[in-house]
Amino acid sequence: MKQGKDIAYLVARVVIGGVFVFAGWAKASEMASTVSFFSQMGLPAFVAYLVSYGEIVGGVLVMLGLWAELASIGLAIIMLGALWFTRALGAQGMMMPVAMIGGLAAIFSVGAGRWAVTLPKRAVTS
Repeated sequence: MKQGKDIAYLVARVVIGGVFVFAGWAKASEMASTVSFFSQMGLPAFVAYLVSYGEIVGGVLVMLGLWAELASIGLAIIMLGALWFTRALGAQGMMMPVAMIGGLAAIFSVGAGRWAVTLPKRAVTS
């Protein structure tokens, strides 16, 4: 049964992280349009860059399972912002951010699983 859980953790990480990498890449590849869109919402240009590259880096970290819990917090903050700015669209615009926050909360609470990239632990010397 443990093997099945590890596969589920891996699949969840790859799917959720992949969505963020794709979304971030789409924003970053059309940065002028992204900055313009963000400015229409009253957000400064640096937020467009922060969100775009944050989604790419955070998505890759989640996919790899490297610092997945920390990355999931950062991505959840981005999704809370998305939720705030899409609230006027009603349920139609809020479904994706809510679903992603749920997936990120699961990753944060259960961790990356056994099949994840980990850094070697350094020995503590006294």
